[in-house]
Amino acid sequence: MAAAGESVRHTAGHVRDDTYRAPQARLGAGHVQYHMAREALITTAAIGVLVTGALAGPHRDPLLWRAMAMVSAGHCLAMWSAGAVTGRQVPNRRAVRTHMVSTAGLIIGVALLRPSKR
Repeated sequence: MAAAGESVRHTAGHVRDDTYRAPQARLGAGHVQYHMAREALITTAAIGVLVTGALAGPHRDPLLWRAMAMVSAGHCLAMWSAGAVTGRQVPNRRAVRTHMVSTAGLIIGVALLRPSKR
């Protein structure tokens, strides 16, 4: 979750960054920044689900675990889907490492938190 948080922090930083303004955007120059803000808020809420599940302890409800697994899968897919959707991958090696650590950590963490069969 720490690596995911780092990625969110970077995304949120683009919201006020004027280099992310797109004057040619059909819906206005700030439309890209709007999407950055939306992505950062949605991801923050998803991380909140993961924290809630982790803090629920070993007796967490299987439904909560499924929500954690779905949030993790969605977050990981979102981090790696840009190349397929836009033709552009993450911008640098640091971002690749952050995404790799975040993906591996989320998958392993959610797998370890899976409730035992009752």
